[in-house]
Amino acid sequence: MESINRRTLLRAASGTALVLAAPAILTRRAGAADAIEIGALHDSSGSHSIYGKEMDDAVKLAVEEINAAGGVLGRQLNLNAFDTGSNMQNYAQFAQRLVSSNKASVVFGGVSSASREVIRPIFARSKTLYFYDTFYEGGVCDKNAFVMAETPAQMIGPAIKQLIKEKNVKKIYTMWADYNYGYICSTWLEKLAAENGAELVAKEFFPLDVTDFSATITKIQDAKPDLVVSGLVGGNHIGFYRQWPAAGMLGKIPLHCTVFGPWEKNLLQPQEIEGLTTSYHYYQTIDSPENKAFLDKWAAKFGADHPEIGTLAVCSYNAVNIWKQAVEKVGDLDRDKLIAALETGISFDGPGGKMTVDAKTHHAVMSTVMAEVKNGEFVIIGQNTDVPPLDTSAVCDLIADPDQSIQYQP
Repeated sequence: MESINRRTLLRAASGTALVLAAPAILTRRAGAADAIEIGALHDSSGSHSIYGKEMDDAVKLAVEEINAAGGVLGRQLNLNAFDTGSNMQNYAQFAQRLVSSNKASVVFGGVSSASREVIRPIFARSKTLYFYDTFYEGGVCDKNAFVMAETPAQMIGPAIKQLIKEKNVKKIYTMWADYNYGYICSTWLEKLAAENGAELVAKEFFPLDVTDFSATITKIQDAKPDLVVSGLVGGNHIGFYRQWPAAGMLGKIPLHCTVFGPWEKNLLQPQEIEGLTTSYHYYQTIDSPENKAFLDKWAAKFGADHPEIGTLAVCSYNAVNIWKQAVEKVGDLDRDKLIAALETGISFDGPGGKMTVDAKTHHAVMSTVMAEVKNGEFVIIGQNTDVPPLDTSAVCDLIADPDQSIQYQP
């Protein structure tokens, strides 16, 4: 996933210089000789902090809970959490520090796909187990890496199938950010649409600096599609969600977004996005005992007035707990043994539902939900269980060929 922080975009360049050169250490017994060293790399500041901050917070919450319950194998966790400041040089520098100086047994992190591809080879070479927990375009096939977040088949697949059926969709007009995520996801959407009796009448791609969508809205009005699907990201692209209702289109044609979450919703007026649908593993409005307990813990740590959190926080939280289960299953920290344990299909029932490691792809099979914005809230309108990463499994088989460390285009 690639995106631009709407609130800190103008401060990104100056903020990078303020990135901490030393990590925050989170442990009950800092410096204990028998502590397990683990690492985290997230954009808590800079252009991607709107996403990275909740991921960093989620890892810290999970580690605190684990330590409070006695740790892992009777040992406390030392979390070396670096703020990368949305800077690729910082990612490379801090990743190297984690494997050489901190001797981390596992690292959780990376927000954008670009940051993932900077650090993934470092961890592969050093044989340091790596978890990437951001929804993305799919296709990573790496024996050393595990992706505990949504791929297009999971975010887009069930939602589009439901929308086509319920709204009798035959024609779909699509718009995407002009980079890797947009191109791959648009191809996947076209395949899904055809399988369910619909067609794409347009695929438009917009650079991240585009702010005026009036011409595209006119094209949509002329095309008269049954559904509009947006894969627009970036601070400038937020303008589309304001110009759409201003053109009198709100409610006239259903609007679905593949990347819209609380990060965007909180920057718009409720009336601007009424009726918009989107789909992820998790929304804060999921009604379950597990989610209520999680939100109570989150509020206790980060305050009752904390910003609305989304799937990025929960996927990060789940990943730490899935790693913990693998360590406890094998009884030590040997990387190869942990990979083998994870490939047995370890599951975790988190606040968004069940998440299970898929041995073939090292991705997650997960529950997903679709939500519709109503009065400024994500109201759940569809639920799915055990949704596989079909896009990535079509190109990646780490059981048949374990010696892989690449990213395919699904």
